[in-house]
Amino acid sequence: MTHHDISAASSSPVPLGGGAVPKWAAVVDDTLVPLPRRRLRSRDILAQAGAQGILIRDYNQRADLPLEPDLEIDLAAGNVFRTADLCSAPPPNGHPDAPAKLAFVADDSWEVTTDPLQTLESLKGLFDLPEDAEVLRDYESPIDEPIASGVPVQFEDGPVFRILLKSITVKVNNNSVRFTKRRVTGLEIKQTAIEQAVAIETGFVLYPVKPQGGLGKAIGDTEIVTLRACDEFRCVAPDDNS
Repeated sequence: MTHHDISAASSSPVPLGGGAVPKWAAVVDDTLVPLPRRRLRSRDILAQAGAQGILIRDYNQRADLPLEPDLEIDLAAGNVFRTADLCSAPPPNGHPDAPAKLAFVADDSWEVTTDPLQTLESLKGLFDLPEDAEVLRDYESPIDEPIASGVPVQFEDGPVFRILLKSITVKVNNNSVRFTKRRVTGLEIKQTAIEQAVAIETGFVLYPVKPQGGLGKAIGDTEIVTLRACDEFRCVAPDDNS
């Protein structure tokens, strides 16, 4: 029984000077997996994800498409997958009647859509970026490609991007604190707040403030947080839960 990859054939983008090509990645079982190229065998994607069983491409429908281990997968046709053991994998359903899910990646975070055609403005909206953010397509090269306003951004040309920020402002204990990157550790939030004269210590406990009020789960020093404008945090001494 053969399970077919329904990828439409398409040419790779013209590399930048020096032969650089776009970076590729997949999301497997809700985990980001960097990959070396656009086309790989199903078994190789599983290996890079540290997973076993069978790879299943995720479509915007109830039934998904299992992929045989030796099948060459074109990530441009959908880079969101889940896994299942061989006994519980769904039967093949021929040609899915819904688009495959596409994961655009920016600074190691991802957002899923089914639209392969984006713009600078829609990517900013997808990742909730400030207006002054600069978006660059990430290449296997020191030279990345800035995305210009009004220029179509095709998924098949590479879904991995870097974000350059002039600044992003959040609040720590009701004090405005500015950052120049979106992904920071809990310790970096505390250290940056201290540098900007917020009266806390690195040994304090950091909590996110929920949109409706109240505190979320404590953020560990090594935990990665993706910042968004207007995020709020409370940082208190370990014996102070107020």
